[in-house]
Amino acid sequence: MDEATAEQIGEIARLYYLEDRSKVEIGQRFGLSRFKVARLLEQGRQEGIVHIEIRGGNAYQDLLSTRLATHLGLRSCLVVDSGGSEIQIRERIAQAATDHARTLLEPGDTFGISWGRTMRAIGERLVDLPPSLAVQLTGTVGNDPSQSPVEVLRSITADSSVRALAIFAPLFAGSAQAASVLRADPAIASTLAHFPELKLAVMSVGSWRPSITQLRHFLSDADVAHLDEENAQAELLGIFLDADGRVIDGDLADRRISASADDLLRIPHVIAAAGGVQRAPAIAAAARSGLLTTLVTDDQAALALLELAPVEQPALRHAGLGDAAS
Repeated sequence: MDEATAEQIGEIARLYYLEDRSKVEIGQRFGLSRFKVARLLEQGRQEGIVHIEIRGGNAYQDLLSTRLATHLGLRSCLVVDSGGSEIQIRERIAQAATDHARTLLEPGDTFGISWGRTMRAIGERLVDLPPSLAVQLTGTVGNDPSQSPVEVLRSITADSSVRALAIFAPLFAGSAQAASVLRADPAIASTLAHFPELKLAVMSVGSWRPSITQLRHFLSDADVAHLDEENAQAELLGIFLDADGRVIDGDLADRRISASADDLLRIPHVIAAAGGVQRAPAIAAAARSGLLTTLVTDDQAALALLELAPVEQPALRHAGLGDAAS
């Protein structure tokens, strides 16, 4: 790289990171497209011209959280430090999500939680809650009990006055008819009937492209082909979204046993806990869907999300966001 290019990248980075100028503004100043500005910012980080050093801890995270919430059109974002191993980052995300959930729950509330490694870490921390009801948001995936939503519920109810309602059924039934029969089962129906009263839902975000989701291993070749054809990008509770946040319908959706997109739109607080730079496009798709109100992520994922186009008009309108995402 020549000296002139390095100096230009340094000036672009100063305007973007320190003066909070948009990529469009910067592009106009230098006669570049916003996409070229984004590529130069990424190049600067890759080649060491731009080095982001986190000092003052909470002040930096708070600033990034505010910028990200505005960028994604969400009510709030919580950003944690991305230093350390993947497990350490996951633990910090889980702790931040748990702390936030605690501030929202009051005695008598009903809340829902999904499955996966991050949800397991959250479940282990959601103890000593006020008397409330925890509801499983999805059927079970696979045969590993350590990752199942039932195990997450067990962790929550072990040392607290929380009651739990599980869904003893698969996330995806073998056919739409089988799913209908399962949903009508009295034990399962009684759990699903509590979805309209949920005050809070906590879930992870799966990425279809690149593949960072355990679901791919449990879907048929036909299901995978359909999702690829529909340009699937993200997954929430088995709800698949394209890059624009639109819900992908079809046979797979008809076979799903979980809270629906309509259910999520009615829940006052919907928290997604997900980190990692590679997962950024999926997180952005989840934000564009309009199904979320809050994101908990790490600072490197946050910076990657800020490099993507802002959310200007979500695919759906969450009742709790009003005009915040427009």
